[in-house]
Amino acid sequence: MLHKGKQIELKIESLAPGGEGVSKDVSVPVFINKAAPGDKLLVEIYDYRRTFAKGQLVKVIEPSEDRIEAPCKLFKVCGGCQWMHLNYDAQLKWKRAIIEQSLHHIGGHEMGDLLTPLLLPTVPSNKQLGYRNKVQLPVRNPHDSKRLLAGYFETNSHNLVNIKHCPIQPSLLDDILAEIKTIAETHSIVAYDEKSGKGFLRHIQMRISEAKDEVLVTFVVNCNEKNMPLFMPTFADELMEKFSQIKGVCVNYNEAKGNRILGEQTACLAGQPFIEEILRTQKPDFPEILKEGLKFQLSPASFFQVNTEQALTLLELVAQEVKTFLEATPNKNITLLDAYAGVGTIALWLAPFVSNVIAIESNIQAVKDGQTNQALNKISNVQFELAKVEDYLPTLLKNETSVQAIILDPPRQGLAPEVIETIIKLQPELIIYISCNPVTLARDLRLILSTSLVSLTSPDAIDSEKKNDCIKLDSGYKVEKIVPVDLFPQTYHIESITVMKKQ
Repeated sequence: MLHKGKQIELKIESLAPGGEGVSKDVSVPVFINKAAPGDKLLVEIYDYRRTFAKGQLVKVIEPSEDRIEAPCKLFKVCGGCQWMHLNYDAQLKWKRAIIEQSLHHIGGHEMGDLLTPLLLPTVPSNKQLGYRNKVQLPVRNPHDSKRLLAGYFETNSHNLVNIKHCPIQPSLLDDILAEIKTIAETHSIVAYDEKSGKGFLRHIQMRISEAKDEVLVTFVVNCNEKNMPLFMPTFADELMEKFSQIKGVCVNYNEAKGNRILGEQTACLAGQPFIEEILRTQKPDFPEILKEGLKFQLSPASFFQVNTEQALTLLELVAQEVKTFLEATPNKNITLLDAYAGVGTIALWLAPFVSNVIAIESNIQAVKDGQTNQALNKISNVQFELAKVEDYLPTLLKNETSVQAIILDPPRQGLAPEVIETIIKLQPELIIYISCNPVTLARDLRLILSTSLVSLTSPDAIDSEKKNDCIKLDSGYKVEKIVPVDLFPQTYHIESITVMKKQ
């Protein structure tokens, strides 16, 4: 019998969507962090439930052939990465496998069997280390000390792991972080304490432009503009004098309790409040503006994929699908809808291929950033709409607006049922779904491909085997391919591109 504190030898069979190794050697599945399929492990149970258990790795008895020495000394304790112990080929294989698992377990066996042959190998990242272009690090003071610690939390914990060198970020950011700690201690800066709500510095954010080697530093502080300490502009100046790559130092005010990182208001202490990234394709048959490169201004709150080079790969893959669709359609007056548009990265990248782009985004700052980037690149055929996707789509139906192609790039929670229902009513010829969560992707594909729209009023119903059996996959849309794209090496996170066409 399993119980908390029991140690047991287990063989690891697979990896779960959350990145843990899975063993089925006992009466319930046991999930173990930092395990590799094929490992034989000594595991200590720390959580036991009726349907599953969780265990802590105590000792590797027999390592998997996919297990390697992690390229980070802090990997065993740091929760920032989950898969550094796996060789890269295994990471790619299991990212595809996790999508396949989700298609079967969440979408149902009928859909899983139908779509698995269309699931392509994972597109690898050229950079497996040093790729991360933005970091947000919580800070702490050790007990009875003015030392400033900054890093990531331990796995399943709120204990801070102090970072001096992080292999998945550029070494320049390591150097800047070290200098920030030194200057902060000189000015006796006190870290924020979540329990008491006291202290000044909450987070350190750094983002770097790969094209221009520019860095923007932002300090998230527990105060408002009126209470800003007088030494902060000096702090910013000292930092910019030390590193020529730093083009701006900002401060973000956040006095709210909770774990939200950024507050609503940001001010520039020195330099400029943004950096510029350029995405440039080498595809010879792509429009000239994309070969010259699109410019993107990135402020502290801007959303941008953390792997710049692989973000370009994803954009090229999506654009190629749009290009192929256009070449096969006699209608050249194409309106493309970009739902969940963010700062307009996808909308602006696809604009040269089509007549019009409607970019829907609910965050006002993201819309402002998108309009800035639109003007920066002199693109005139993108229309940004400040609205929730579920609120805006019905207006297209009401106005009988014809949309030939839709790009969906929702957050991790996926699509709202009413969004799926309206998309099916709009009847676009092409749907491209960019997902960062295999579980919600499988759920949403099940609904998009089904004619049983009654299920949309209760999306949880797809968990029922009976419901899965009675839904027919004949909505009039056909999945052509699902392409996993690895934007986050060393972690379990996986993006994917699903291409659907109207039959």
